[in-house]
Amino acid sequence: MRIRSDIKSDYITEQDHEIAKIANALSHPLRVALVRFLSEKDQETGLDNETCNKYLREMFDYSQSTLSQHVKILKDCGLFTTRVQDKFTFYHLNRELLQKFKDSLAH
Repeated sequence: MRIRSDIKSDYITEQDHEIAKIANALSHPLRVALVRFLSEKDQETGLDNETCNKYLREMFDYSQSTLSQHVKILKDCGLFTTRVQDKFTFYHLNRELLQKFKDSLAH
């Protein structure tokens, strides 16, 4: 589902658009599972802070292209950041953005 950028209202804020973009990215069970997986794995304790695309393929029973499409959506909204090394891409969860999203829903 795409969010129309031309929606205008004095009541709709830029933050509302940012929250909707993240909510839209989390609207698929696989993407929710990917965020949960990285959240559990990424405990800011060292080398385990990121996950390789190869490891995601082994963990989730989806093709590489399907996983890539879902990860791209998570990257586009800012929840995933990446680092490329050789032929591998490593993913890291943007915990600050996820917390901001959770906080915005709690208010």
